[in-house]
Amino acid sequence: MNTAVDIRKEDSTIQRYDDDQRADPFVQMIERVVLDPNASVDKLERMLALRNEEVENNRRRDREDAEIAAKRAYFAAMSKCQAELPVVTKNRNNTHTKSTYADLAAIEEQAMPIIHRYGFAVSFQPDGYNDKGELRILWEISHEEGHVRNGVGEIPLDGAGSQGRVNKTGTQAFGSTATYGRRYLLCMLFNISTGDDRDGNRVPDDGPISDEQAATIRSIIEEVEADAAKFCEVYQIDAVPHLPARLFDDAVQNLRAYGRRNGK
Repeated sequence: MNTAVDIRKEDSTIQRYDDDQRADPFVQMIERVVLDPNASVDKLERMLALRNEEVENNRRRDREDAEIAAKRAYFAAMSKCQAELPVVTKNRNNTHTKSTYADLAAIEEQAMPIIHRYGFAVSFQPDGYNDKGELRILWEISHEEGHVRNGVGEIPLDGAGSQGRVNKTGTQAFGSTATYGRRYLLCMLFNISTGDDRDGNRVPDDGPISDEQAATIRSIIEEVEADAAKFCEVYQIDAVPHLPARLFDDAVQNLRAYGRRNGK
């Protein structure tokens, strides 16, 4: 028969419960006050308030400890994830520049399985436009251990070609900008490399920009009514064609920003 064993198990459970209660001197103190017929209600209320404050402080410390542990798990997983992420293979041809680049689908196909394996989830959500007309994209990275990071990326609207001429409808510009934003945010947040990040417009980093890129710079300077001499002064060059290739994207972004600030 198991009766004696069951009784011992039950007695053991009761004993552990009693031990847990006796382990808290504050509870014992409250019990004594409750059982004391001469104890004042005010004293009991103050003790209960102190007890509630202690419980809340313990819960807060537990939450803080859990948050710290979740952050540690997040950054440990991120470090391992980034170490395993490959240089994404380029799969698209840019017919205008006769070059290749990696599109969003290629980046997601080659990177997301690794990102998911380390417990991360990634989301992007369009959130209207800012006062400069740039598309706002809310991004969020969550980890299975509970830590979440989020922020906003503001992406210039992709409604014109390399020469600055409008070549997309409003819907096409929105779709292109959203895809562009997701692509660059994903690469930035996880430090994903595609070999180069110029949409395939790669020229040697140590050399000057190509003739086509120089023409693009001149076109944008004229479009936004910038001062070419001032542009050369800022980049410490004698002429636009001498701009280092590695600064091409930066120069285009700065000129576009100048144009937006001046309503051009």
